[in-house]
Amino acid sequence: VPGLRRVSPAEMREIEPHVAGVAALHSPATAIIDYVAVAEALAGEVVAADGDLRLGWPVQSVARRGREIVVGSPEDELVVDQLVVCAGLQTDRVARLAGDDGYPTIVPFRGEYHRLRTEREHLVRALVYPVPDPAYPFLGVHFTRRVGGGVDVGPNAVLALAREGYRRRTVDLRDLLATATDPGFWRLARRHWRTGMEEMCTSLSVAAFVGRARRYVPELQPADVVRAPAGVRAQAVGRDGALVDDFVLGGDGAVVTVRNAPSPAATSSLAIAEEIVRRLPPPAAAGGRAGPAHR
Repeated sequence: VPGLRRVSPAEMREIEPHVAGVAALHSPATAIIDYVAVAEALAGEVVAADGDLRLGWPVQSVARRGREIVVGSPEDELVVDQLVVCAGLQTDRVARLAGDDGYPTIVPFRGEYHRLRTEREHLVRALVYPVPDPAYPFLGVHFTRRVGGGVDVGPNAVLALAREGYRRRTVDLRDLLATATDPGFWRLARRHWRTGMEEMCTSLSVAAFVGRARRYVPELQPADVVRAPAGVRAQAVGRDGALVDDFVLGGDGAVVTVRNAPSPAATSSLAIAEEIVRRLPPPAAAGGRAGPAHR
């Protein structure tokens, strides 16, 4: 990491005049990017290489037929030589369809954000992150100046009642039942219920949310923020209730399953892709079908 250095409180104030702390690491080369633009660029490369993108194409079955892999949806089926399962919030379900183990399972956690009002954006110049607690894969509330403007504050981490539960009132009974009947989740809940209650408080109370962020920006007040869109984290949970905080790849032979890709998965995405390709057998060994393979 070029230019990384530890700075004193006085040096910190020179870099971020409104930020407080006992010390900090300054990383001048760290930034964020427009990841939608990255994904669109990668999609463009797939299409340019005669790849086929099918969006909104639900996978309901994965079957082996000799050396071929048949991926089925309500509309159609694809016959492929090699299959990479990287299904985000649904990754445990699709991986099981492909013959993988049941764990780790996915427990959805909604990360709620607030955004600084325009007249208070001067409080943060760039990115302000806390020192993470090694007991949790969640980073904690931090400040992020966005590529398109504005400064986001957050997120917290509260249990979502649906895997696509970007809104508080979104409930999916299938998803809820899957979480409620997962022994790993209950072991997790028994271990971390106090932290869960604290996160719920920051969800229900803007003052509590801002109070946590004010540890780093003391001038911040509840009136300085407005609610921003939330995200949902596909948190992998082990059979023993452990929060899986590292990359986990599974699969067998011509199938590779990405069971967990937490932050910094976006930063590491091309390196993860290299590892996936390394694990896959050559197309001829996987089946030897002519023509472009679907992935």
